[in-house]
Amino acid sequence: MKYHWNDEDDIISSGKSEKEVIIDSLGIPSGINTLYVEALDDNGRSTKTSYECKYDGIAIDLSVVDNSDMKIVASDVKGIASMTYKWNADPEVTVYPNEEGDISIETKTEIPSGLNTLYITAVNNENITLTKKQEIKGNKRPEISFYIMDTDLFVTVKDEEGVDKVIQQVNAGEEETFEANGEKEFTYKYHVGEERILVTITATDIEGVSRTIKGKNY
Repeated sequence: MKYHWNDEDDIISSGKSEKEVIIDSLGIPSGINTLYVEALDDNGRSTKTSYECKYDGIAIDLSVVDNSDMKIVASDVKGIASMTYKWNADPEVTVYPNEEGDISIETKTEIPSGLNTLYITAVNNENITLTKKQEIKGNKRPEISFYIMDTDLFVTVKDEEGVDKVIQQVNAGEEETFEANGEKEFTYKYHVGEERILVTITATDIEGVSRTIKGKNY
């Protein structure tokens, strides 16, 4: 006997010439699916049948956050075991629920520039899987570079659309905002002294696309 879901490859089960062959458990993919079955007897005679069924199980939802990040949510009332995603040919990233029995997993990932393909696989607690492939176009993000010389921090931000603003935080201090007014290349100098610093810089262009980097002088 052989069977397959939708347009997937056949799975073959040997009958060993028994009068009856039973498959005890067969996971149903999410959504509306068709199961195709073909049985072949010892005399070469075959019978084919199909069965359509619907499983309202795993759901994968995508949404864009701040024009630059993709939020991925996988959920199932029976509980989510794991979710794996990757951009294009990048390495896979696996996300697990915070607690056993959680019905959803949520993560956020940066959208690469240009046209990309996002691959997602979610697995519920009964080992049923759902895969999703989505083409997503990412905006080009601002380019940030900086260096520290003597007691000063020098920052340069470039963006084809124009830089709107730069937000900077040194160590755990207050955030400071530098208005760039749409300049394609925006630079500034900031006095940091001789102390050890960890600086966080977030640049946003006039279309609301942002990038954040961190750096230190130790």
